[in-house]
Amino acid sequence: MKSILKIKSRKGQLTLGDAPTVVLLVGLVFLVMATIAFIGQKYGDSFTYTDIRNVNESSYFNSTGDTLNGKSLQDARSFSVVTAINGSSGQIISPPNYTINSVTGVVTNATARVWSAVNITYDFEAHTSVAYNTTRDLQTEISNNTSIAGIVLTISLVGIVLTVLMSVFLSVRARRI
Repeated sequence: MKSILKIKSRKGQLTLGDAPTVVLLVGLVFLVMATIAFIGQKYGDSFTYTDIRNVNESSYFNSTGDTLNGKSLQDARSFSVVTAINGSSGQIISPPNYTINSVTGVVTNATARVWSAVNITYDFEAHTSVAYNTTRDLQTEISNNTSIAGIVLTISLVGIVLTVLMSVFLSVRARRI
């Protein structure tokens, strides 16, 4: 019984017949990545922020500023100082003596006096759930790998075009001989 399919040894070679398969596979990879990115974006947007209060964090007030530890949490925002107390004298430091950037969480001295030891109690919002962090990590990985997928698509399409051109030129040359 003869096999209908003929198997050729074509190590690493594309033919014109392989073009639809390559385009389909690359297209499916892009479709899967886009679907995961879309679902991850919608899922990530559904998470709410958690209100957090950090009590008596050690800091300092100078002209360059000090970033509060809460900024290290995922998407921390809306920083506001509740109290600032001089660590050596126990004196309350009032808001005109310092400023806080509610976005970056940097506390900066607004006067000439430098406080080297300050205990700050502040409120802020952040995402703290494992599900949010996992979704954010997935989105980061997809965005990092999208450029690689574009390169693979470009190389595949260039390979298809070269294969078509080579087959045209070789068939023209074969007819001349």
